[in-house]
Amino acid sequence: MLILAAGLATAQPSYYDAGVSACVPGAGYDHFPFCNTSMPLADRVHDLISRIPDGVKPNLLTARGHLKSRGRQALPELGVPSYYWGTNCIHSSMSANCTKDGRCSTSFPSGPSWSATFDRNVMRSMAAVVGRETRAFFNLGNFTDNGRNGMGLDCWGPVANINRDPRWGRHGEGGTEDPFLMGQLGVAWTKGLQEGEDQRYIQVAVTIKHFDANSLEGGAAADQGYDRHNFSANISKYLLADYYWPAFRASIKLGKAKGVMCSYNSVNGIPVCLDPLMKAARAAWGFDGYVTSDSDAVSDAWRRHHYVKSAAEASCLALKHGQCDIDSGNTYYDHLLEGVKAGHCSMEDINRALFNTLRLRFELGLFDPIKDQPYWMLGQGDIGTDEAKELNLIAALESLVLISNPGILLQSPYSLAHHKPNPSEAVLGPHGNASMDLIQVDTGVVCPPSPSAHAGEWQAEAADAGQFYCVRTPYQAIQETNGKNGTTTYVRGCDLSDELPGGFQQALAAAKLADVVILGLGISERETLDPKFMEREAHDRDRIDLPPVQQQLANYIIALGKPTVIFLLNGGMVAVEDFMNKKNVALIEAFYPGMEGANALAQSIFGIANRWGRMPYTVYHSNWTKHNSMLDHDVTHQRTYRYGADAVVPFGFGLSLSTFRLAFASAPTATLPLAYGSDGAVLETVEVEIRNLGPLVGDEVVMAYFHPKKVGLTMYPTKSLFDFQRVKNLQPAARITISFTITENSILLATPGGDLVRAPGDYVLTFENGAGEILSKDLTIHGEQVVVEPFPGKVSSEIFV
Repeated sequence: MLILAAGLATAQPSYYDAGVSACVPGAGYDHFPFCNTSMPLADRVHDLISRIPDGVKPNLLTARGHLKSRGRQALPELGVPSYYWGTNCIHSSMSANCTKDGRCSTSFPSGPSWSATFDRNVMRSMAAVVGRETRAFFNLGNFTDNGRNGMGLDCWGPVANINRDPRWGRHGEGGTEDPFLMGQLGVAWTKGLQEGEDQRYIQVAVTIKHFDANSLEGGAAADQGYDRHNFSANISKYLLADYYWPAFRASIKLGKAKGVMCSYNSVNGIPVCLDPLMKAARAAWGFDGYVTSDSDAVSDAWRRHHYVKSAAEASCLALKHGQCDIDSGNTYYDHLLEGVKAGHCSMEDINRALFNTLRLRFELGLFDPIKDQPYWMLGQGDIGTDEAKELNLIAALESLVLISNPGILLQSPYSLAHHKPNPSEAVLGPHGNASMDLIQVDTGVVCPPSPSAHAGEWQAEAADAGQFYCVRTPYQAIQETNGKNGTTTYVRGCDLSDELPGGFQQALAAAKLADVVILGLGISERETLDPKFMEREAHDRDRIDLPPVQQQLANYIIALGKPTVIFLLNGGMVAVEDFMNKKNVALIEAFYPGMEGANALAQSIFGIANRWGRMPYTVYHSNWTKHNSMLDHDVTHQRTYRYGADAVVPFGFGLSLSTFRLAFASAPTATLPLAYGSDGAVLETVEVEIRNLGPLVGDEVVMAYFHPKKVGLTMYPTKSLFDFQRVKNLQPAARITISFTITENSILLATPGGDLVRAPGDYVLTFENGAGEILSKDLTIHGEQVVVEPFPGKVSSEIFV
């Protein structure tokens, strides 16, 4: 595992007296029983709650209340400081600024990139860096009560919502269309963030979001009157269990996630934050953490969904039925006690929520002596480390997906231009010199403030925050990689969705003079892009093809017949059928590859690195949107690879600059008559040999799927991922054997009623590399159908469709 560990500070940091820790010795408050570390944790939390006046309690259940009225969440008479709920952590410690010496939070690739690596170790290592940096920034003063940059130790992320529609505006935050892969990402995120070097405490608390079926923002469905605040997703029990819940289930059951965010939308007519079904699901998975609403989602229950008649009722039902502990808004603050007075809920309900939230703060070490807590020692030297930068490059390299390569990218270093020693290259396109667009927008400050006119000083104005001047662009990275003897030119050619005066002519002229053309295309979260193609929070796309001006530029360049490399920047998929099967075009899907994305592109294009990823979602035809409603949450309607989607590029696809061969290490039997044993019993261990037949050292990914054939159920996926492994740095002519352990819990199916079961019947297992190598074997499971997990709760069936 690549978990990074930096050195600890040797002296007591100044933040010891900064007012972020309770029970500080000598401050006059450590005599309270809740400060007694020899008491059971639950008793300490209950003691603290008993000392809090009822009128103050809604303040403590308000996520960012202190930003409205500074310090109102603090309990000064008890020595308890204010706490900020909601530090966003999607691919970086997003609420952080830079340190005084110019160290900024590490900005990793976007969610789809994480999934595309098919590398659990890298996923967890990235999360560990985000966790350490969040702690370090918290210690340095980016915490509470400064009125501007609130920052707590609960990380709101990752986005575990499944990518069921390519138009969804938050694809860049989500990861994949596959529930198993999304669950493995969630587990890696959770363990990486929460589990650090001090096992007594949580490093930071993960908050998996948005539970659940949050994959509509607004935009594509706006003409039908829907956005994320008023939409209700109609989803069967079968699909909740099969598709929408597994990522959350895995994050909670396997990762032990301490936080969950309930979403704006309703599911089957009930606002999620008020839904007793969601409460039941969390209970079924052993969830013992806290729940927060998405911003003002509790208010949406009565203002937008019209599910209840008042804010007081919405507050109480969220607290009581949905067990939503924290309100990210002001509805609890303004109306919760009103709801208690009206009899909608009780102070016991409020105290339960307080227990969940305050216990987490104890588990973070905020009420214990800090001198022996390693997490309190993290500081400036633990931010933006060289190790984190190296990990960032590895993650970017492993996430790039090579979709096509008809000999354009050759199989030896620096051979891009057909072994010409001093190649000339033209870097073209609106993303050819991208900086900001390499990084998914939900990020912290990426570059330190610009040096001021006074030597050695840094400007602190907010206007400097979020600049991207320090991000290397593809053009710059390619120019450097091409070397002093090569020639590299850049012409933009066109904007993302608009023509530039003379742009096509200038681009064509540069292309004609070059040996190789590298064309940067795609979409963006910027408002300068035509809204039909723009993706971002609160806005879904209407179209999934490239903006016409980019397609036109690409057509002109391809028609020249020059060797052309196209790389795409995007969160959700972009239709690529016009670039497939072109004899002079190599195509790379880059997603939003992060701070090191340009370096990764240059190394991969030149063959210096050979560490490609696999597609985390299906790439559809450009006309797919004409036949599929944005409102349709039934993925069995030929959506995703699991239910027979018609793909231009299928889920899991990806090429390499080497040729790999797969073979079973020992000949498996054609049919395996296997009976059930104890829970999770091993059915079989399958060994797969990988051989590198190419001239380059490289990585290979092997994915394991099961295909139900005859299982006695009325509905099931045609194909389902149940495991994967990445083999790294396999030398030319080398071979390695990897093992896949198949347990009874590897192959679970859902019944129409939403029970997860082990179903007897006939299956086919396949082991695939995404580049055409497929090993298959039959598997027959004998025995009685066993319910592994009943559908949670007792909910009236009429609310389901």
